[in-house]
Amino acid sequence: MDNFNEDMLAANTKEAIDILGRKWQYKCMSCAIANGELELPGGLIYEDEYITVGADTEIPLNGFIIIAVKRHVNSIADLTVTERHELIDYISKIIQALKELNIINEVTIVQEERSKHLHVWIFPCYEKYKKMFGKGVGAIKNICEYVKLNSTSENVKQCLNTVQKLKEYFKEI
Repeated sequence: MDNFNEDMLAANTKEAIDILGRKWQYKCMSCAIANGELELPGGLIYEDEYITVGADTEIPLNGFIIIAVKRHVNSIADLTVTERHELIDYISKIIQALKELNIINEVTIVQEERSKHLHVWIFPCYEKYKKMFGKGVGAIKNICEYVKLNSTSENVKQCLNTVQKLKEYFKEI
């Protein structure tokens, strides 16, 4: 029976290759990030007892930021009042920072309830990709696939520079 449980746990292990080419294994990505077992490219932009904020690990799209709740909940409806305020506050702060730093002009916010950890995508809207794939949530999957397949070292460098700019921005507020 113990082997069965270990086999089940091993089967639940996932693998990712980040934008720097590092390979990571994890059971829950948000837990791995919060526990320091998975280091985000450029590091965390912000962290407190409720949330983590960082660039997407696998898609080098400048300004693509993910805010994750540390606790295992998958719905905004399940957050405590404090968690909800923290999440909404940082969604607003990240968007404001991205705009003030002239990184993006427009975003799409995405949250779905299929993950163990509630996380919100702040997804940048660039004219180039609007022309290629259209507008709105329906275009996001195609944009992600395109960026992942066609990224360059310059794209990665841009993402890492943005992470550093955001870290500096949040030190000052």
